[in-house]
Formats: sequence, C-alpha cells, structure tokens
Amino acid sequence: MNYRLSPHLRYCLFGAASIFLDTDRERYFLLQDRADARFRRFLEQSADAADFHWLIARNIIAEGRDDPTMHSRKVPAPTSGLGNQSPLSADVVFTIRAIAAQISARRMLRRRPFAEILKPGWSVAQSVAQDQEHRVSCVTAAFQRARHFVPAKDQCLVRSIAMKQVLASQGCHANLVIGVALPFSAHAWVQSGDTILTDALELVEPYTPILVV
Repeated sequence: MNYRLSPHLRYCLFGAASIFLDTDRERYFLLQDRADARFRRFLEQSADAADFHWLIARNIIAEGRDDPTMHSRKVPAPTSGLGNQSPLSADVVFTIRAIAAQISARRMLRRRPFAEILKPGWSVAQSVAQDQEHRVSCVTAAFQRARHFVPAKDQCLVRSIAMKQVLASQGCHANLVIGVALPFSAHAWVQSGDTILTDALELVEPYTPILVV
C-alpha cells in the first residue's frame, strides 16, 4: 500500500522540527523530536509500522501515490527587495486599484476557504505584457503608496493576494509566497524572479517558503 503526504498539508524542515501548514483548517502546527523523527523516516522511506500508524492517525499522511501537482512551486532565493531599486512615482490610477484590491482581498479571506483562494492556477496572468518590467514597477510603487491609506500591520497576506491579482490583470507573472521561521512566525510576500516586491529583503530572508502559488 502506498502513502503520501495528505494533500491539504505543506511542510518545512528545521533542525529537529517540522512546520506544517494545513490549508483546509487554516492553521500551522509543529512536529518536534520523536514526532519529527517519525515524519522524516516516512520521507526517507524507512518508516516502520508504528510510524505509519502514528502519522495516519493524525492525518499527516494518507493512502495514495504522491501527486507532483500538489507540490508547491520553487522560487529562487531572493537577492533584492524594496529599497534596493529606485522606485517610480506611484500612478494615481494604479494606487486606487491597489487600495481596492486590498479591500476586496480582505473580504475574500473572510468569505472563502483559504485552500480555495490559494489553489494551483489561482490568479494567473492570461497574457504576457511586453513591458512587464515597467508594469511590475508601477504596481509595486502603487502598493507602497497605498500603505498610507490602508492598514499595513499584520496584513501581509491580504497585501500579497491583492498584489498578485493586480499584477495578473496587467499580464505580469509573480509568485505569492508564504514562509515560516523558528521561533515560529509566518509571513507572506510577492516575488518576481529573485526580487521581493512587497518587502525589504532583510525582512524576508529569515523565512523559508512553505507554500508558493
């Protein structure tokens, strides 16, 4: 019988601990020490019957073959972020769109399941803008200016969802990344290539991506 990671889970390994994101229950949880060792033996294909029983009972693994489409995409290690480039002046129209998109994203997070919002293929650009670099700069500047008009503290996921949607509407591809760190903290950001669009580089560097969409 074959087993795989439960499809609603994503994970990161840290020393003798594993952090999991449960997208169905919208929560994080931590495995440490012996529990972490059980999960790692599963990953290394050396788990025994007791390991399988423990992991199945906690819905960490499920029957079935591994599905590569359920894996998070990888992103390059970031090398630059806000403050590393000369910003453009924020366009008024783009700034209004940035504000409206964040209001809409906040409402969407209250009304729709987290797993549905962040499922593969969500908010993908339908066309590719020829002047993509310029448009990315314009949207980034607009979201920076919008911080003066909408709450910024503890709104990283709202801001990231909104920015990814605005960029997609402009024909620009970017990734929404959720990262975790120990002692436990989580942060969301938008990344284009190796450039962070929502934050300074030093803010994002401590985090390891656990979900990329």
